[in-house]
Amino acid sequence: MTILFIIIGVITLLAVIGRSSIERLQIPTFKASNQIYPTGKNRVEFKSRGKTIVGNLFIPDDYNEGGNRPAMVIAPPATSLKEHAAGVYAKKCVKKGYITLSIDTRGIGESEGIQCDVDPYHHANDVASAVSFLESLRLVDDDKLFNVGVCAGGVASPYATIHDKRIKAQGLITPSIAGPELMKSTVLPVRIIIYIVGGLLNFLKIFGLTVKLPAFPNKIPQGDSAPARGMQEISTYYLPGKVGHHERWINNTSATSLPGVARLHIFNHAKALSSIPVVQVVGKEAYSYEPAMRFYNMLTGTKELLEIENTNHVDFYYKDEVGNQAVDKIDSFFKRQLNYA
Repeated sequence: MTILFIIIGVITLLAVIGRSSIERLQIPTFKASNQIYPTGKNRVEFKSRGKTIVGNLFIPDDYNEGGNRPAMVIAPPATSLKEHAAGVYAKKCVKKGYITLSIDTRGIGESEGIQCDVDPYHHANDVASAVSFLESLRLVDDDKLFNVGVCAGGVASPYATIHDKRIKAQGLITPSIAGPELMKSTVLPVRIIIYIVGGLLNFLKIFGLTVKLPAFPNKIPQGDSAPARGMQEISTYYLPGKVGHHERWINNTSATSLPGVARLHIFNHAKALSSIPVVQVVGKEAYSYEPAMRFYNMLTGTKELLEIENTNHVDFYYKDEVGNQAVDKIDSFFKRQLNYA
């Protein structure tokens, strides 16, 4: 009987550790900066919960010193670098007159943190810190701050926006938001098991032991299910020899991210976006289409939708004709909501 109580106690402790490792969202305040940035791309650094985040800040070519511009953070897909899809949209949106910032979330690319961290709570904090960085710049119009989330950034970005009154509107580009459903963690017993595993992994970190899981299989899976189609589409972008491969990209995720991925089901927060204008752009052929539309239909506030025919999820990452349509829609929506040209 004593051994049973010990086992139950250990399991409970691990579940508590796994659950408590989920990070609360903080909205940091950065000291106002007089830093002058030239037009074009600028490498920048700022802190998020003590970790150094590296980003690319883009200044419009027609920016005149002393003025200020609307600005946006582009939240990247889960394992993506700032040079991937977020960078593509940062470059496109800067041509519309926005100051834009694409980031390596913590543990990804050049940013500090546990390598290959895909915890959406961590990413949401990094997005909020990126907004604070933009707000600190004198060349940014603080009344025109926006968030845009791409793929899994469609979880972290709106979650940050819900808690951050500085954000005036939210954009979602091919949001991939069904992670907890695919993990079956919307069912409480499964989520508890994930917390227990997460607690064990966090305990092992004390001894310098980490567990990595492949982000995408090197062998593209067959089948027509949403998970299989997702891997088929995304694997054609990231892997070596593919159009989006980058030398700093690592095909892993940190297993300690699992409790956060399991917990943050953005569908549970849809009603909290009721006071925030939202524009969503999706591809009719994307594996992520059904959950994205389900989420859109749950939104009760000001919203607009663009559905692009004959377009899959990864087409948004690099195809100009698709990306340009997405940016045109987001730009016109943001300008109409704030009534500016």
